[in-house]
Amino acid sequence: MLSSSAAFQASAADTSGIPSKPTSPIVVQSGQTYDFGGRTLDGSNIKDNGLFRCWGQDKVTIKNVTVTNNPRYALLARNCTNATITNFKMTKMANSAGGIRFDIDGISDGLKMDKITGTDVGGQAIEIWNANGFTIGDVRIDRSGGSGLLLDGSKNGTIGTVTGTYNNQGGGYATFRVANSNGPNIRVKKVYSRNSGRGFFSVSKSGGVTIDTVDIASSTSEGIYIQDSTNTKVLSGKVRGTPNCRIRGGSGNSIAADCGGAIQN
Repeated sequence: MLSSSAAFQASAADTSGIPSKPTSPIVVQSGQTYDFGGRTLDGSNIKDNGLFRCWGQDKVTIKNVTVTNNPRYALLARNCTNATITNFKMTKMANSAGGIRFDIDGISDGLKMDKITGTDVGGQAIEIWNANGFTIGDVRIDRSGGSGLLLDGSKNGTIGTVTGTYNNQGGGYATFRVANSNGPNIRVKKVYSRNSGRGFFSVSKSGGVTIDTVDIASSTSEGIYIQDSTNTKVLSGKVRGTPNCRIRGGSGNSIAADCGGAIQN
């Protein structure tokens, strides 16, 4: 490992001591802010866990950083509560297992994220498990192996605009996906999707998501697919693809966007 914890705990306010090509994960510590001032970190040495690792920590901030060159994950978190991640970029990660992952084996309460971008990210670009009371601002993911943004088992949150292109093109994931009993009480400002597997996909007993508007086209499966979900609503927008919109199973679901035809079931 890096001569990590002590050095990083002592100098989190001055990240210049963190090498540009770490040889082991950057183990972040509770109550610390890691501001990289726009630096790029090469994660090619990190084949296990994540370039950033947040396990059992609280009130960690990571900001103004670009992660590149295929670490296993850009950030892997477990029981990482009240974290703030802003201006966080991922590039050249097509061979990674994923981008940002708040893991199933833990909780992610109080999470705040904004200005997250990714280009060529393997797996799920952003996957968040078990977040209660979260705020996600704007996210843009281009060319991901899985979803652009995936929420699992999370509730009571707001999301700004989720933008994605070529997210799991030809597959079943989506620019924005909710799964595994996700919800309720989640409000999303907008989903913009092009050339992805799906634009918006709700599945596996998820519910309580409201999307204000969508702009979805050229999906390789449904533009919007609401499956076995409850009280999931899209209030406005436009969807173009074949088929455009589908609701199957569940209850209390609706799509008020212009789907260019009948909503299929």
